[in-house]
Amino acid sequence: MEKKTTSALSSEQRVKELEQELAKAHADLSDANAALESFHDDEIKRSSVNISSCALRDALNAAELLRTNIMSWHTGDDLTEADRRRLLGSGVRRYGFLDKVSDIMTTNPQFTPSFLDEEGFKEQIRNLEEVRNISVILQQTLRANNDVLAILGDQAFRMALMYYGAVRDASLRRVQGASALFRILQQFFRHGRPQSEEPTEHEVERDVKALLHGHKDGKIVIENERPHMVGGKHVVVDETHKERAAFKETESGEI
Repeated sequence: MEKKTTSALSSEQRVKELEQELAKAHADLSDANAALESFHDDEIKRSSVNISSCALRDALNAAELLRTNIMSWHTGDDLTEADRRRLLGSGVRRYGFLDKVSDIMTTNPQFTPSFLDEEGFKEQIRNLEEVRNISVILQQTLRANNDVLAILGDQAFRMALMYYGAVRDASLRRVQGASALFRILQQFFRHGRPQSEEPTEHEVERDVKALLHGHKDGKIVIENERPHMVGGKHVVVDETHKERAAFKETESGEI
């Protein structure tokens, strides 16, 4: 009787020790989650941008207005790539020559042809300078906008990954409804082969091994056409599925 009582006390003691260890593990997990959330908050603050919806709308309206104005300056047909290369080489890249001609024309007007409008030429150069300055500003604006775009995309992706991780963990803990959501989101991280593309020999061998070892489910069908002729044709139908519950049957039918 005394031995049985001692055994019962030992079991109760062990249960208490396990409960204490479990409580400590929960506390450590809570601290780890808090640290992870703090890390994510710091990352978001470090890479975030100072922007508001109102400022975005104003900038978009201004950009659209600028685009409309610039498009109204060119009333002819759209330039081809060949036209752009030719026209850029004839004027924009020879701005030094244009500027020097303008200076010499001012000091030596006797050489100006009667059919050349000197004031019109100088105004053309002034407009060229202004449009070139606009191009510089637009290029700087595009770089800055692309930086903002990259930061916003990264920030949104980090937030989405937080939710995805929570759904994945809930699915692993078999929380009701989480598995279906996880399967939907998991599709965005699968890089499968296009359905219309025939698998390579290496891919077929890999999938066959995965099927034999129970790592995938599905089927592989190989159909030969004219096998005895030179240049015979074969068709491979590879319908295997990754990361799905699969089982391997033995010859005795045991699982």
